[in-house]
Amino acid sequence: MKAEIVAKIKELAEQELVMPSLNEFNDLVTEFYKIQDEEERQWEIKKLERIEAGEKPEAIEKPIYPLLAEFKVFSNLFKEKKKVEIQAKKDSEKANLQKKKALIAAFSDLVQNEENIGRAIGRFKDIQESWKEVGPIPRDKRQAIQQEFSQLVDTFQYNINIYKEIKDHDLTRNLKLKEDVIEALKALLEMDKIKTIEKELHRLQDEWNAIGGTHQDDWEKIKESYWEIVNKVYEKIHAFYDQRRAEQAENIVKKKALIEQAKEVISGELKSHAQFKKTTDELLALQAEWKTIGYGPKEENDQVWEDFRAVCNSFFDQKKAFYAERDQKFDGIKKRKGALIEAAHEIKDSTDWKTGTQKIIALQKQWKEIGSAGPKFENKLWKKFREPIDYFFAAKEGHFAEKDEANKENLTKKEALIENIKAYELNEDPKKSIEDLRAFSAEFAEIGNVPFKDKDKIYKAYKDALDAKYDAIKMEKNEKDKILFQAKIDSIKGNANSDNLIEKEQRAIRTKIDHLKKDLLQFENNLSFFANADESNPLFKNVMDNIDKTKAEIEAQKAKLKMFRKAK
Repeated sequence: MKAEIVAKIKELAEQELVMPSLNEFNDLVTEFYKIQDEEERQWEIKKLERIEAGEKPEAIEKPIYPLLAEFKVFSNLFKEKKKVEIQAKKDSEKANLQKKKALIAAFSDLVQNEENIGRAIGRFKDIQESWKEVGPIPRDKRQAIQQEFSQLVDTFQYNINIYKEIKDHDLTRNLKLKEDVIEALKALLEMDKIKTIEKELHRLQDEWNAIGGTHQDDWEKIKESYWEIVNKVYEKIHAFYDQRRAEQAENIVKKKALIEQAKEVISGELKSHAQFKKTTDELLALQAEWKTIGYGPKEENDQVWEDFRAVCNSFFDQKKAFYAERDQKFDGIKKRKGALIEAAHEIKDSTDWKTGTQKIIALQKQWKEIGSAGPKFENKLWKKFREPIDYFFAAKEGHFAEKDEANKENLTKKEALIENIKAYELNEDPKKSIEDLRAFSAEFAEIGNVPFKDKDKIYKAYKDALDAKYDAIKMEKNEKDKILFQAKIDSIKGNANSDNLIEKEQRAIRTKIDHLKKDLLQFENNLSFFANADESNPLFKNVMDNIDKTKAEIEAQKAKLKMFRKAK
């Protein structure tokens, strides 16, 4: 389609005269830029998509439009010819105006001074022919000059006695011809194209003047009708140009409003991709709206376009700098994540499941803390990072699945043992009951591991059953506490995670010992208040009791710690 438009514009530009084809040329230019703007808009959309995909803006080359350069060459050729023709037309119209003024002066002299009717008619005809041959004059002078000439024609035709030699039927015929001109003038009021109306108006006025006179009785009426319709046509022409000037002024106001909107759109602080995308969409919407607004007066239209383009360019320069800085940051993150991927590959074949899992979790935490490497690389890097991790966990899952299958029999044995514990009836001799319960604990520990998913559930059931039996034994509190603590140790040893549980219990005991030592130090410091007090003093006695109890508790906790170390 663009090639056809360029070919047609070339054909118009190469004509000897271009002004008769101006409307066609303007329509072709409008159509060409509509297509060109759409192509550039589509390219801008694709450019944004490529930038959002991670591609650097400076690496994206703007497409070359060969037809655009050719279009501009022939458009400029047409415009230059048009400029020359317009100037020639203006010069010609000025010269024609002077010629018509000279003809009016000669005609006025003829009307006022020529007494020879034959010579007057000859000179009148010469003036009429010369008048028609002169050609167009400036638009703003046409009505007044034409009216002045027509009035002279009227005066000449009716103030001198030239109609004596004109036959009556010619006068009647002239009346009909003038009525036809009036009807043709009325038809101009229904037309839309002003250029055509102006051209036809001038032709019909020349035709009116060339027709000749009518009967005196008809003249005033026909003349009044003629000037009434002529003035209406001129009013239509003037109204069109007034309206166009008003519309152009309104277009400038609309475009200035869009410039202010554009300034408002880009005025905020932009720090993220989402903010730049939102602002870009809003700015592109304003650019699209700009294209829907018609032209203004040329000088003002050019200025507002420069202002609008400057606002847009300032934003897109800022956007380009933002994405260049972001891409540089993404490059650094990309390198760091590449190192994490290599570290994951070093772990993937490990069979030290606990250590390997801890290392992978640490790598995953680092990956998250580093942040995104950008839309272009993040997903690709994540897939590469997941491959060795998935490989490790798949191998780990397979390993423990094999162990769980082998440990199903142990689960059955432990479930049966728990039922035996629940069914066990305590002996009257507490020591015998304790001995039996410890035997249950030893048997539970010896059975071995159960499937991983069942270990917590089976251990809880075992501990609940065992604790219930120990709680039911009747014996001295201190002795029972010691036995229950040993039972706790025995039950922990029956857990698949016994080492970790023992470590946890030891940490809790050490913390308690530290707190007791701080309490003991505070009690001993308090003794300084009773330096001269009698031992029978109740407050002094209370402090001494607290010191003794705290020391005893410290020793008891140390004993428990020793029991845990021995169990481990």
